[in-house]
Amino acid sequence: MAQPIRELAALASGILLMLLLIGCAGTAPIPTAPPTPTPPPTPNLEATVAVLVAAALPTPTPTAAPNPTPTPAPTSTVPPATPSLPHTPTPDIPATVSAELTRLAPTPAAPPMPAATDAAAPAGSSSASAIRPVSDIVQSVEDGLVRIATPDGGGSGFVVDAAGLIVTNAHVVGRERSVAVRLVNGDRYTGQVAGRDETLDLAVVKIDAGRPLHPMPLGDPDTIRAGDEVIALGFPVGDDLGPGYTVTTGVVSSHRTYGAVEHIQTDAAINPGNSGGPLLNRQGQVIGVNTSIYVGGGENAGIFAGIAFALSVSVVRDNLDALAAGRSVLADGGGEWQTYENARCRYRLRVHPQWTFAGESGACNARFERHRGDDLVGTINISVYNLGLGQTLLGFARQWHNRLVNAARRWETFRLKSFEYDLARNGYVLDYLWRDTAGYCIASDLDLIVASGHYRGTALIFNAGICAFMPQAVFDEIGAMEMEFNY
Repeated sequence: MAQPIRELAALASGILLMLLLIGCAGTAPIPTAPPTPTPPPTPNLEATVAVLVAAALPTPTPTAAPNPTPTPAPTSTVPPATPSLPHTPTPDIPATVSAELTRLAPTPAAPPMPAATDAAAPAGSSSASAIRPVSDIVQSVEDGLVRIATPDGGGSGFVVDAAGLIVTNAHVVGRERSVAVRLVNGDRYTGQVAGRDETLDLAVVKIDAGRPLHPMPLGDPDTIRAGDEVIALGFPVGDDLGPGYTVTTGVVSSHRTYGAVEHIQTDAAINPGNSGGPLLNRQGQVIGVNTSIYVGGGENAGIFAGIAFALSVSVVRDNLDALAAGRSVLADGGGEWQTYENARCRYRLRVHPQWTFAGESGACNARFERHRGDDLVGTINISVYNLGLGQTLLGFARQWHNRLVNAARRWETFRLKSFEYDLARNGYVLDYLWRDTAGYCIASDLDLIVASGHYRGTALIFNAGICAFMPQAVFDEIGAMEMEFNY
């Protein structure tokens, strides 16, 4: 057994010596063929970006995401002279993440535009209210519109106080003490005329509705400008078109002052029956009281020319309290009636106190004038003409009519309303509207042509003309005058 043990020991010693030598010689590589290098793994760009984006995005909170810094545009470079082999570019991870954040971040909403308010422009300015439809404005004020009826006609009006005060024209109520009032909803009342001023053509009516009414607000007269949009409400031609009111629109054409009374000229369509109704601005405020109209002439004779007038709201503001308290100003303003007599041509005229004698022309012609403040608003001319040999009064009246129509071809405005025989006056009457280019107003004229019984073969013409915008009371002054001829 000893021999095998010695051999095993010797073998073990050899192995140990070999290990020691190997340890002392270092770790020299075994000469083998070089290994093929393993390429680095291709980065998963979408996964990487997703991870980075998830890390970059904050936990959702109610606050808005910040605006990212925009990625700069790439700078162009000159290509190399020698083409190189194509290679996959290394992804620019930060730029990619920035672009992805830009795509994911919500687009900030534009700041809301401030709501338009009436305070953005002066009251009465069309720019402040152009957004509000006319229908909305009308609906907001229609409960304050009224129809007024009298035995001789009527017109429109509007409520200015919840207790039942109504503003209208003096010529709408005439000399009546009470009038019929109808609201837009059909309710009817008897209104008492509290006060009237025929020189201003303004009146106040009071009704007791037993409930608060809906007054229309009054506008500021200092804000009314030419070009502002306006709305006219009323009941044209009474109830001939039905019981409903009408709405027309236009602009402020200009400001006019007649006899120290301020008017607003407008092209909004206003017709008989609109008198006394409101003229509104685009804020639904009353800026005027519709009172009169003009009609076209020349080639447009008989057609409404789109010229209308309204009393300025300043007239309403200045006189409302006094009229509501019972002030009454009649057109004649007191004074004594005078009688003019032309003994040579045998006619006389009882003259209203507001008309003054302006002189004679020749032996038979006389002139009278009506003023309103410093403005001349009416004239009466009485003239005597010789008839042609064998000419009848009808023949002369036709000749006068033809001369009038021919002359009107050169005028700015002319409209013949009637040419007829007046049995009560035993003469022919021409009723017309006119203005030549030099005229200061459109006049409503009436020519009465009668035969002179004292001088055979002569005709007497009584011509009365009044500015068409004047109140009806001034026209009534003409009717109240008494003319005698052929005595």
